[in-house]
Amino acid sequence: MISEKAKVSKTTVSRFLNGKYDFMSDKTRERIQSIVEDLDYRPNHAARSLKSKKTGFIGMTISDIENPFSSILIKGVSDACMRNEFQLIIANADNSPIKERRDIDSLIDRQVEGIVIYTTGENNEYIKELHEQGVKIVIVDRPLEKLFVDTVTTDSEEATAKMIHQVYQAGFERIAFFTQPSNNIPRILRHKAFLDASKQYVEHPEKLVYIAKEHVNNAEEYVDMLKDYVEKNKGHKLAIFTVNGVVMLNVVQAMNILGLNIPKDIAVCGYDDLNWTNVVGNGISVIAQPSYEVGFQGAKLLIERIKNEEKDYVPKYIEMTSELKMRGSTQLEQRPVK
Repeated sequence: MISEKAKVSKTTVSRFLNGKYDFMSDKTRERIQSIVEDLDYRPNHAARSLKSKKTGFIGMTISDIENPFSSILIKGVSDACMRNEFQLIIANADNSPIKERRDIDSLIDRQVEGIVIYTTGENNEYIKELHEQGVKIVIVDRPLEKLFVDTVTTDSEEATAKMIHQVYQAGFERIAFFTQPSNNIPRILRHKAFLDASKQYVEHPEKLVYIAKEHVNNAEEYVDMLKDYVEKNKGHKLAIFTVNGVVMLNVVQAMNILGLNIPKDIAVCGYDDLNWTNVVGNGISVIAQPSYEVGFQGAKLLIERIKNEEKDYVPKYIEMTSELKMRGSTQLEQRPVK
């Protein structure tokens, strides 16, 4: 189509797209450039660059680099790249689907040989398009709705259910689910597992779900959520399950503001096993995800795809097992909240 519009041969267009302008007049070059821009041809061109050029670079997009989980994931990816003599380029999407897409475009323009994506969860169709164009992609931690690219993740649903059962069986009578909006698959699975497990112990567990604003990374909103939870469940032994480490930190800070003790007033458990969780009181019960291993295996799988071209691509799905670490924050030495 470009050659027809520009009235040049396909060979000339190919030379232009590969930056070879020898024996090409400025007028021809400008005419092809104008048509390429009008057709928005860049994604296909970038995909071909990824397929044909060996640069030694791998890209990685992070949905939220401020989340402590991300740094562990990045280390795993980085170590796998170093071991295989690849250099890693990292881009932070700041929880923005628009920025994530721009970051992916930028990485492709820099001719990375493949991309590890820790996604915001809202660019599934675009990721699918890139995969179909030949861009090598591995998704880590947050699976897409349908499996069409390699994915390395953890057992979010099973691990969450195990934790909820253990805390109820320890004698707690109400467990609240504190979360950010469920816009990615792990949060959706954890939410579902919480509701399914809780139905065995309480009626209407959906009333025990508290959703914070996505970008609130301070304790203020959580103070109001805690007040509401305590007010509506007076006379019961209470616990809170947090969907990730960011929410857990905000909950602990909010409890400190309100003068609530862990676990005497409210027990706390959830994701993730961060450095500080073992030094709060007698330690916080957590689901320890193999975050480093997820990153390492994701990058390793991507590098294998880069080095070994396969005619018949079959996406791989690797689910790694998390570990429950039960600590003092869920030991029943609690008085019912008045």
